[in-house]
Amino acid sequence: MSFSKAIFLLLIFFSFFSSSNKSLAGEFNDNEKRVISLNSLGADIVSKLDIDSLVGIPGSSLLKKDDRFSNKTIVSEGRMPPSLETIIKLKPSLVIGSEGFHDKILDKLRDLNIETYKTNTKSINKLEILIKDLANYLNKNPSSLAKNIKSCYFEEAKYSGSAVILANLKPLLSPNSNSWAGNLLDRFNLDNISKDLESKTEFKGYVNLSPEIILKKKPSKIIVIEFPGMNQNT
Repeated sequence: MSFSKAIFLLLIFFSFFSSSNKSLAGEFNDNEKRVISLNSLGADIVSKLDIDSLVGIPGSSLLKKDDRFSNKTIVSEGRMPPSLETIIKLKPSLVIGSEGFHDKILDKLRDLNIETYKTNTKSINKLEILIKDLANYLNKNPSSLAKNIKSCYFEEAKYSGSAVILANLKPLLSPNSNSWAGNLLDRFNLDNISKDLESKTEFKGYVNLSPEIILKKKPSKIIVIEFPGMNQNT
């Protein structure tokens, strides 16, 4: 796969800050499925399996640009916490969120007897498990998505130089090798300058970087992840 395809995958599947996914098999009945996803990955997967069941999405620029989501209710904007009131009004049967990032809102929903699913997608394998779980819940065939996943598997690639991913600018936050984004860099034979740094942040798999480290390592590629509400002049 090309480097540009790697960037595309990062944008689509960035989980966010962004263990294993909790299995959904056998936990739900056959009532109407009404799914809310608090992350873009969950929304994208559900939309490809059964878009009619998707009722709520995050305010991601990726989703806003896609006409498939034009009639879906936005439950969060930028870095603001998801709206509990909006979520409850949608009467969801399932709410999907990122482990470690959406724990508080998901715990509140569970207290209200609303089923939740925490994603922690750090590898292609865990992505496949997530797709399978959601397909089982929706009673849909995941074969179409499975075909797309095949292109994500490791292919021999020439050394592509060093790189750093900046998931946040203030402070500088970068994924190490224990994250989806860091794992993806490895697949494209990019030397992640953050791969061996220990994570001491609240987001597992992400480390704080100083500008001095970046200047010292001089990565050949700097990838900045943009979020809704981010100051483009930062």
